[in-house]
Amino acid sequence: MPTVSLSFLNRGTVKQVCRICRELGEIKTERLCADCVRIKSQITVRFAEAVRGTIAIPDAQRCERLGCLCAACDVGTLGSHPLYLFDLTRADRREIHFHPRCHELWLEIGGRRPEQDTGISQG
Repeated sequence: MPTVSLSFLNRGTVKQVCRICRELGEIKTERLCADCVRIKSQITVRFAEAVRGTIAIPDAQRCERLGCLCAACDVGTLGSHPLYLFDLTRADRREIHFHPRCHELWLEIGGRRPEQDTGISQG
């Protein structure tokens, strides 16, 4: 009787839980899933001055509006989320909104250290 191997079904990828989004999937670097790695790299590029510490970062506030675009992943928000108001000049005020997951990545990279945060990342 012939035997059939189904080893192609298991390609050696082990699924684990991402430490930020808690999704089950293939883990990349720093115990993060591919999506969290992508978002973290976008934050690093988009907010290089904040990551380097060359601009002052205001305290986080809570935004209750729906549909704000997340500054890290460009997807609209569906509920309450962290908001930063930057006064770049008196005439130029910039709002930066984050999903809770993107905000946790922001805090890791340099937005603020978690021990300095006011607890706004809870979500």
